Amino acid sequence: MARTKGYPDPKLETKLRDRYLYRTDSNPDFSKKVKDLSRTVSHMCFQCGTCTGSCPSAPRSSYRIRLFMRRNVLGLEEESLTDPDLWLCTTCYSCTDRCPRDIAPTDVIMSMRNFAYQRGIVPVNFLKTVQAIYQSGHGVPNNDVNRAARVRLGLAKDPPTTHSHPEYLPGIRQILDHYKVKAQADKIVAESEKKGA
Repeated sequence: MARTKGYPDPKLETKLRDRYLYRTDSNPDFSKKVKDLSRTVSHMCFQCGTCTGSCPSAPRSSYRIRLFMRRNVLGLEEESLTDPDLWLCTTCYSCTDRCPRDIAPTDVIMSMRNFAYQRGIVPVNFLKTVQAIYQSGHGVPNNDVNRAARVRLGLAKDPPTTHSHPEYLPGIRQILDHYKVKAQADKIVAESEKKGA
């Protein structure tokens, strides 16, 4: 069954307060899988905090990318994938640009999100964005206010995306269908709405 907002289970907070690392909690294969997918060497992280200090989400939320980097190094798969904060990254790459060790923390987060998605652990609002992309090619479709602002700035009223080139929308849909992303999104959103009703 897919899980959405409301996870992790209440025991996780207690577990995270425990300062000891237990071998049973660690999954070295998880660290290797994240490294292989992200193509970055997170074990080189020395926890300087530059990533969290650079993060635009950190001052406005409980998101701490440094914590996810540490969890990855320690192989803490459950703690990483079930933490709702995993989805607060805006993928701006500020942390990657500023990392003194040339690590790409954003890519580590994206890898973890991929693994969470494979297990059905993803917030419903992200899946609704998938549905919007399937419909229009955009997570946030263009509107009249945005079009007017673009014209005032001397830009074309529609950006050079599927708004200007709707012939590319079938290709986007084909990709989402091939990977069953839309089908998974529809299923989880429907389950969530059934529970909420």
